Amino acid sequence: MKRTKFILVVAFAFMAVSLRAQPNAEPLKNLLDSIVYQAPEVYWEPAKDQGDIKALFYKALSYKGKPTRAFAYLGIPKSEKPVPAMVLVHGGGGKAFHEWVKIWNDRGYAAISMSLEGHMPDSKGAGKLSHEYSGPARVGQFDDIDLPLDEQWMYHAVSDIMIGHSLLESFPEVDADRIGVTGISWGGILSSLVSGLDTRLKCAIPVYGCGYLDESLGHFGEHGGKSPEFIEKKKFWDPSQQFSTISVPILWVNGDSDGHFSINITARSFKTTSDHAYLSIHPGMKHGYVPAWNPNEVPEVYAFADYLLKGEEPGLGRIIKQPSKRKIKLIYDSKATIKEATVYYINEKLTYRKLDPKSKHSRPGPWISMQAIVDNSNNEVRAQLPDNALTYYVNLIDSHGHIISSTLVEL
Repeated sequence: MKRTKFILVVAFAFMAVSLRAQPNAEPLKNLLDSIVYQAPEVYWEPAKDQGDIKALFYKALSYKGKPTRAFAYLGIPKSEKPVPAMVLVHGGGGKAFHEWVKIWNDRGYAAISMSLEGHMPDSKGAGKLSHEYSGPARVGQFDDIDLPLDEQWMYHAVSDIMIGHSLLESFPEVDADRIGVTGISWGGILSSLVSGLDTRLKCAIPVYGCGYLDESLGHFGEHGGKSPEFIEKKKFWDPSQQFSTISVPILWVNGDSDGHFSINITARSFKTTSDHAYLSIHPGMKHGYVPAWNPNEVPEVYAFADYLLKGEEPGLGRIIKQPSKRKIKLIYDSKATIKEATVYYINEKLTYRKLDPKSKHSRPGPWISMQAIVDNSNNEVRAQLPDNALTYYVNLIDSHGHIISSTLVEL
């Protein structure tokens, strides 16, 4: 049955109170106070349409007493019956992407991509122009944490995503019971956070961004002289605060050397949600939109959605017994045949450094690879790690080319 209402995580008692008074007092979900969302008012912008993909504004939450609207691209493929859908969450400094919507439309999904930083494009879909209904802008890494809750960017970003979901499910062409969310970088943070708040979602696919941000050995863990008090307070918005409430199937995707979100926090996010989570670590994956949404580079994203939202087999396999020692043994469950297995290791603790003085971000490595033995008759993978190796993970590749990863092991 079509649903148009949703209870958002908000509390009047906290909306005007600085988080300095209530630093991380309770998980965000406990701040509920029956604010019911219906499909928002929509203001169509046909001059900004991109082919069959429609441009629009939708009504969002007020900011400092002023009304706000979020710009979005919406695409719904033609079908004789309601189609599944995806909510697409951009990264830091990003915008609504009609290109991303089209990728999902071409695969038979409706999709919405909204601007979370108060921008709108020009008529060609390019640029990031301001408009009179913009809400707050992102300020560093939660650097607005001391403002009242309803003046913080994350509060409005989370709200915009949920309202966008409400809008998407209101269309009769969309199957409201088959909607997922995916996000890239900051959008990975937001999509993993929302997956613990929005119980309507049927799957979540965060790319790069995840939880335990303060533990990142890359850019997100660089606090730049921030006080311990500030670092502790910003955990209020860390997705890990919601992991105990997440039950939606979730696929964590990252590279093994990402300069923003180090592999250890992706692995920890996976471990905490492991009873309903999947992990896919891509060796050397670059940080950016194209690597994160290109079906040829991350086919796991689309296979995962197709399995959960369309019922298409075989989906992704899972490692059901993780490796933990130098003598590697793992057990997997996969409907597709595992064609090969590779161990990636380094001869030190996971350490991020600028291997190239000209590089913008630090990274670990270089990773060394070695082949492992695949025993498909027993669903086992075995290998013997060299004596000097201290950190490793294992990748399985199935007959469809999908990467299934073990957790990170630090000896």
